[in-house]
Amino acid sequence: MAKKAIFMIGWEYPPHNSGGLGEACAGITEALSDLGSRIYFTLPYLATQSVEHMQMLGCYNPDWDTPHDTPPFQAYTSAGFPRRRIDGDLLSALPESELEFRVGEYAQFVSQVAAKKKDEIGVIHAHDWMAFPAAMELKRKLQVPFVAHVHSTEFDRIPSGFGSKFINQTEYEGMRQADTIIAVSHYTKQVLIDKYNVDPAKIEVVHNGINTLEQSSIDFVNFAPDRPVVVFMGRLTMQKGAEYFIELAQSILQKVPQALFIVAGQGDSYQSLLFKTAGNHLSTSVLFSGFLRGREREMLLDRANVFVMPSLSEPFGLVALEAAQRSTPVIISSNSGVQEVLKGSIVADFWDIEKMSQSIEALLADSGYSDRVVADQHASLRSVTWKNTAQKIRGLYQRLVGRK
Repeated sequence: MAKKAIFMIGWEYPPHNSGGLGEACAGITEALSDLGSRIYFTLPYLATQSVEHMQMLGCYNPDWDTPHDTPPFQAYTSAGFPRRRIDGDLLSALPESELEFRVGEYAQFVSQVAAKKKDEIGVIHAHDWMAFPAAMELKRKLQVPFVAHVHSTEFDRIPSGFGSKFINQTEYEGMRQADTIIAVSHYTKQVLIDKYNVDPAKIEVVHNGINTLEQSSIDFVNFAPDRPVVVFMGRLTMQKGAEYFIELAQSILQKVPQALFIVAGQGDSYQSLLFKTAGNHLSTSVLFSGFLRGREREMLLDRANVFVMPSLSEPFGLVALEAAQRSTPVIISSNSGVQEVLKGSIVADFWDIEKMSQSIEALLADSGYSDRVVADQHASLRSVTWKNTAQKIRGLYQRLVGRK
């Protein structure tokens, strides 16, 4: 890959990211650049904040009625219940949301930009379903390998199974046409096998990583000094299990009435969670901070006595690594990929309020136990780096190019 460039198709990138997808793209591309890779990275908007390690390519329609310097939609916007069309005996899905239409237009603009660089491109690397249509088109035109990187699927985002049929089909077709699929965890690999009937031999598991944290960067702020703080951080959707966090708060407060629970995030479940909190008379003990990034996000993770990630289905869970890195004991769902690398954390089923409650009570009551969990987490983080992630991805590129 020394002479040819990696053509990465993305949807979001910090600081305009709605979750872990943008952070993962940043970590991967920075580490690949450090290894000597040359990268083009496409976005459906004009990136006004330049980066040194790669060239950003804005692939957007000037006629879109959204600001040209921010994503037209969040990466994980739900399409809801799909409209369907019957053609004889065939049931097929049509794009039913503006996001889905925009993805199709994005593919056209990516194709136009890539055509100008066709002689430079050695491999196509597409992140999640929003990028798959463009990648499939480029593979057909350029005849170069296509890597489908799966950070999340519609079955994760809509655990009820009533997600977008259009997105399901796009994910299925993208993975079918990809030369290799990167899954962010063995948990996700099994989802791809079970839900999309993907050949296991076609899937490479490459875990996400994290950058080394300099001790001097920790800016501890001890708000609510007399109260133990338990934190949830993620999108307020069915997938992330925030409603179980509210149930957990109600259970813990019966034994630890001074505890403070903070819900950091935004999403379509915000109103229902707020009403549930008020209806259970928890408003003085459960605070909603909204979406946090940068210093505010780090300060909250530093302050937390316990971090809880009760996701119904979590392909990876980068925020759990961030919390562990900042010396916060972590409780994560058994339906998560991050448990495969964060060995020192406490694992529980998302619905097991009793086990999570007992674990939180023990962590708050016994500082020695909390310190041991933190030490075990730090030990497991030593090998969880973006450099290791990038080395595995670069090796995958080299194998693919060698087949041509």
